[in-house]
Amino acid sequence: MSNTEKALARVLLVLEALLGGFYVAVTRGLFVPMMAYSGYSLENMALVFLPTSISGAALSWGLYKYPEEATRRFKVLSLATHIAERFVWLTLPFFLEKPIVVAFLYMLGNAVSAVVSIFLGSLIYSYFGDVGEVMKVSVWRSAAGTAASLLGAIYMTAVSAVLPAPQSYYVSYVTAFVVGLGSSVALLLVPAYPKQIVETGGRASEEVLIRGSQAFLVLTFMLAGSNLVGLSWAPLLKDMGAPLYVSLALSITGNIGGVIGSLVIKGYKAYVAGLVANTVLTAVIPFLPLPGMHVGLSFFTSLTFMAANLLAMQIFAEINSHMGRVRASAYMTAGNYLGLLVASLVALTLARSPFLGLLLAAALKLVATVLALVAIPETAIVPERKAYEFSRMIYSISLVGYVFTVQASREFVRTFIETLALVALLLLLYTIYRFEALFIGG
Repeated sequence: MSNTEKALARVLLVLEALLGGFYVAVTRGLFVPMMAYSGYSLENMALVFLPTSISGAALSWGLYKYPEEATRRFKVLSLATHIAERFVWLTLPFFLEKPIVVAFLYMLGNAVSAVVSIFLGSLIYSYFGDVGEVMKVSVWRSAAGTAASLLGAIYMTAVSAVLPAPQSYYVSYVTAFVVGLGSSVALLLVPAYPKQIVETGGRASEEVLIRGSQAFLVLTFMLAGSNLVGLSWAPLLKDMGAPLYVSLALSITGNIGGVIGSLVIKGYKAYVAGLVANTVLTAVIPFLPLPGMHVGLSFFTSLTFMAANLLAMQIFAEINSHMGRVRASAYMTAGNYLGLLVASLVALTLARSPFLGLLLAAALKLVATVLALVAIPETAIVPERKAYEFSRMIYSISLVGYVFTVQASREFVRTFIETLALVALLLLLYTIYRFEALFIGG
């Protein structure tokens, strides 16, 4: 591949992130406020998110275990899912009065989004083999996407201030759909787009798996906290009497913070400082008395949250050649959906109010921060050898827990099937007995 093709691919991938950022900002950013102001409770919203998180995590796990399903027809599948995703998300505002349909469409949209994320990550890892190049493209894509998200947030806030619901929802989603198709066109134009990719990584060593698992855990807990903030913040502002456009304004200041954060947060020390600051700022949210203060705080929470994303990007960029590009991308994407799953379960079982939900979000982020401080050698405050021992211990516990869960699930399924067979046999014997009794009696 020539340097010219690489340079053009870099520009087109950043353009894809730019146009896609607008599309994502509107379709995802408007979704929770749209539900909250349509009468959905926190529990109802969590029920919408729960099946989505499970399906996304399951798809990511499937592609991690069987990457050849994606690598054989890489170009066709990656482009087809990229376009299909836009059509699915377009339908959401038209079914708001049917929560079950909304839950299904949201699950389907996110399942396709999970595959798209894995394919995009794999494409970047395949195109740019050097860690420095991967990080450079990823950072510029992140900055472009966040900048476009700012435009998307401004657009949907302005539309919501001018048009009443649900017309404002329809206009915003249709506009996002058209812009989103533009990002698909940018992806189609990438030169030398691989029709299939060949994984260079064999069986990953234990050290690689341990390193990846710690980044995965930190990302999962940070995203769990972030998703719980997303579920709780709009309902909190609604309870305070703030109009819809105030909730949407959180996205405007948040995206400004995200753009700045993606450009200024560099290096492992900055990553861990960002994690600590984000945890503290999240704990402050429910105690702010004025809606305007929340809009300002959103700038700082988004700026510091970029540290979690960049930390995960850095580690997975360094290990993808050993783990495999599809596997590394699937591993990172799975963290997004497991974070959503944890947030949904917490919202359903523990978060009885938006206030409590935000406090629990801070607690989840605290877990991630502690893990980064003791189990990732590059960010740890303990000696490197001790940090590696901690990470190895956590990995071993996680592995044992995973094996136990899988084995227990298999035993449960087997016992369940055996019980069903026994019940069916007893019913059959009872039916024969009744027929025999009727025959003899007759």
